Amino acid sequence: MHLAESNIQSTFSISRFNEYYLPSVNRSMFESIDSKTQYDKKFKEDFAKEDMLQVIVGLDSGLLVNYLIEQGIPKGSIFIFIELDAVLKLLNIDIPTDLKDNLFIYNYDEFTKIFPSVTYGIYILKNNFKHHRSLGATSSHLPEYSILNTQIIKSLEAEHLEQNLNSSQQKYFEEQFKNISENVLPASLLANKFIGHTCLVVAGGPSLDDNIDWIRRNSQSLFIIAVSRIAGKLYKEGITPHIIVSVDPYDFSFEVNRGMMSLADSSLFVNSFHVSSRLLGQWPGKSLFMDNKYPWQLENTQNIKTLGPTVTNASVHLATKMGFSNILLTGVDLCFTNTGFTHTKDSVESTLGPNLGIMGEWVETYSGEKAETVTQLKFAMEALAGEAKANPKIEFFNLSLNAAKVDGIHYKNIEQIILSPSDYSPSQLLSLIPELSSEDRKQDNLTSKNEIKRLIATLTDIIKLSEEALDLSRQIEDEKATKNKAQKNIYKIEVIDKKINQNYSSVATLIKTYGFPEFAAFLTTKKTGDWDPKHMLQMTVNYYVAFKKVSKKLLLLAEDAQERLTHRLSELSQDADLEELVSYWRKEQHQGRVNIWLNNHADWQTYSTIKNNSKKLEDYNKALIAISHEYQEQLSIKPKEYIDTVKKSASMDNVFEKIIVLIRDNDHTGLIKMASNLKDIAKEDESARRLYHLAYSHQLLLEHKQSQALTVLLALDEHLQSEVELKQICLLALKLGNIDAAEYALSKLSENIDEYIPQHAHILKLQGKLQASINLYLNYLDKYPEDVTIWLKLGSFMIEIDQPESAKAAFYHALQADPNNAVAQDYISRL
Repeated sequence: MHLAESNIQSTFSISRFNEYYLPSVNRSMFESIDSKTQYDKKFKEDFAKEDMLQVIVGLDSGLLVNYLIEQGIPKGSIFIFIELDAVLKLLNIDIPTDLKDNLFIYNYDEFTKIFPSVTYGIYILKNNFKHHRSLGATSSHLPEYSILNTQIIKSLEAEHLEQNLNSSQQKYFEEQFKNISENVLPASLLANKFIGHTCLVVAGGPSLDDNIDWIRRNSQSLFIIAVSRIAGKLYKEGITPHIIVSVDPYDFSFEVNRGMMSLADSSLFVNSFHVSSRLLGQWPGKSLFMDNKYPWQLENTQNIKTLGPTVTNASVHLATKMGFSNILLTGVDLCFTNTGFTHTKDSVESTLGPNLGIMGEWVETYSGEKAETVTQLKFAMEALAGEAKANPKIEFFNLSLNAAKVDGIHYKNIEQIILSPSDYSPSQLLSLIPELSSEDRKQDNLTSKNEIKRLIATLTDIIKLSEEALDLSRQIEDEKATKNKAQKNIYKIEVIDKKINQNYSSVATLIKTYGFPEFAAFLTTKKTGDWDPKHMLQMTVNYYVAFKKVSKKLLLLAEDAQERLTHRLSELSQDADLEELVSYWRKEQHQGRVNIWLNNHADWQTYSTIKNNSKKLEDYNKALIAISHEYQEQLSIKPKEYIDTVKKSASMDNVFEKIIVLIRDNDHTGLIKMASNLKDIAKEDESARRLYHLAYSHQLLLEHKQSQALTVLLALDEHLQSEVELKQICLLALKLGNIDAAEYALSKLSENIDEYIPQHAHILKLQGKLQASINLYLNYLDKYPEDVTIWLKLGSFMIEIDQPESAKAAFYHALQADPNNAVAQDYISRL
C-alpha cells in the first residue's frame, strides 16, 4: 500500500479533564471537549435502545467502552466492540461480571470466528442492529480503521442479506395477510399463453436510457414486461408496458413505484403475494398475484412463483412461465456504470448522484470491461444464470454491452433484432383477464372471511393447547411431582404436540415459519449428549412459549385481515357509510381507494340513502374531495426513508474508506474510476475535492508518476489537507528529495499532533534551521520527558553541532527515563 502507514504508539496522554488516551489513536480530540459530552451527542440515544445489537469499530483508547459501562447496557441489548490488534495490546479493560454476556471486545479475527451466530442472527433478522464508528475510527488519520470498518460492514451486510434470503421474513407474511382482500386472480391465467413470441423485460438500470428511443419506436411490436419502478418513466416516454411487476413488501415501495399508478387503465399489474399493501391496495386496475393467496397455504404448485432476489428476477421468471421463446433484457445491468450510477435517469438514486461509497466486487461486462457490483446483484446474476439453464429452449439476450455478463444470456445489438407486429396490445392483454364484477368480489371476500374464521379458530385452539402444555411442564418442574406423574405429563405433552403438528399441520408450519425469530431464540448450542432432564424441560417450555406468543401475533393479523375484508364488502354496498370508509382508508394510508370506490359507484348521488338528504350529500362531497386531495399529496411526497438510506450508503465517509481499500489492494482500475467520478463532484463539494486528490494521487503512484502524484496532493486546498494527505506529501517529498515540501507537511502535522514534532525538528535540522529545530525538540520533550528515543536523538544532534554539555544533559535525561540505557551510558562515558 503506497499510503503512508500509520504509527500507533504506546504513549498515553492525560487530558485536562483527567482522561487517559492514546494520541496516536485519538489525536487531540479530547483536549477541548471531554469524552462524555462528545459521546452523549453522538451515541447516547442509540446506545439507550433496548433489544439491539450494537457493533462498534474502535474503543477510543478505552474511553468509549468505559462510557458504555457507566451508562449501563439496556435490556436485551448486546454490544460488540472490534479494535485493532495494535491498540488492544496497549489497553487493559475489565468488563464487569454482570455485563460479560452483553459486552464483548474482539480483534477482527476473533470477531469473524463468533460472527455470525444464532444469537446475533436473530437481531439481524429483526433488523435490530446498528453499526457505529468510534471517534478515532471516524477520523481519517489511521488507514487501518478504514480497512477494518469496511470489513465489518461487509460482514454485517452479508449476514443481513443471508438472513433475509434464508429466513421467511415476518414482513412478507404481514403484507400477505393484508393483501388477501386484493389477491383474487392468480398469475397462472397467463401460463403458456405466449409460446413462440418475443418479450422485452425492462428494468431500471442505466442502460435503459440508451435503448429508450428504440423501445418507443418499436413499442407496437414488443410485448413489454416492466419492473414497477420504471413504469412511470415509460409512461412519460409514451410507452405503455403490457405488464408491470412489483414484489417489494416495504412501505416506501409505494413512493418509489407510484409512477405506475398512471397506467392503471392500460397495463396489467402482476404482483407477488407479499407486495406492499399500500401499492396493491390503491391500484384501481386489473391485477394478478403470484404464489399463494393465503399465508397458511405454504405451497401452491398451480400458480406462478415469485423468484428473487430482485424484481427483475421475478419478471424474467414470469416471462418464462408465460411461454415466451425469446426474452430480451434492457436496463438489466446488474452493475455500476463507469460513472458510479446504478439506476436510470430521473430515478431517486440517479437524482441523488453517483453512489461511490459502496464497496462491491468486480464483474465482467459484455464489452469485456470490468464493472463493480454489490452482493445482492451478484445473487441476482446467479439466479438469472440458473433461470437460463433451467429453460434451454428459450433464448435470452441482453441489449446492453455495459451490463454484467451472465451465463446463458448473450449480448445482442438492437440493430440485429428483427421484430414482427405483436399479436397482443396492452389493451388486448387486459381483455384476456376476467372482469371482476361487484358480485365476484363479494363472493371472494366472503370466501376469504370464512377461511380466516377457520384460521382464527385453529389459532385459538393452538394457544389453548400451548397453555395446557406449559401448565403440564410447570407441574413436572414442581419438586413435589412424583416420577409417575411426571411421566404421565410428558405423555400428555407428546399427545398435544402430535395434535398441533398433525391435525393443524399447515397452520403449525406457518407459526414456525413466521415465528422463526422466536423459535430460533430458543435453539441451544449444547450437544445432544449434554442435555439433562432439566435442560430438556426448559427447551419444552421455551418451545410452547414460542408457539403461544407467535399464535397470538398471527391471531392479530387474522383479525386485522377480517376487518379489512369487512370494509371491502362495505365498499361494494350502496348502503355503507362513506365517511366510515374514508376514516378506515386514512388509517391504512389507502386514500387512493377513493378511486376504486368511485369506479364501483359512479352513480352514488342517486342512491336512496343519499339523494333526498342534502346534508349527507354535502358531507359525502366534502369527504370525497378531501380524501382525493390527500391521495394526490401521497403521490407527490418524496420517499424520505428510502432517500435517507441511499444517501447514507453514498456518504463521503464511505467513499473515503473505499478509497483506502482500493489503495491497499493497489486497485488501479478502481482508483481510475473513483478519481474520474469524483472530479466533477469535486467542483461543488469540498469533501469530494479532498477525496479526488487522494484517489488521483494514488492512481498516479501506481503509474509510477511520483512527482505528479506529489503535485496533485500539494494542489489540494490547504484547509482540506488532512493528516492522511499530509503524511503522503511528506513521504513522497522525502523520496523525491523535496525537503521544502516535506517541511511544509510536517509543520502542518505538528501544529496539532505532537508525535510529528520530532520529525519536523529533524527536517528543520536538515534545512540548517538549527535553533528552530532545537526549540521543537525541547518543546516536545518538555511534554513527553519519558521519550528516551528523542532524548538520544537530541543528544546526538548536540554532538553534531559541537555542544557537548547540552549533549551530556540530553543523555542524562535519557538515563533518568531509562537508567539501564546502554546508548546513553556509552555517550556519557565518551563525553
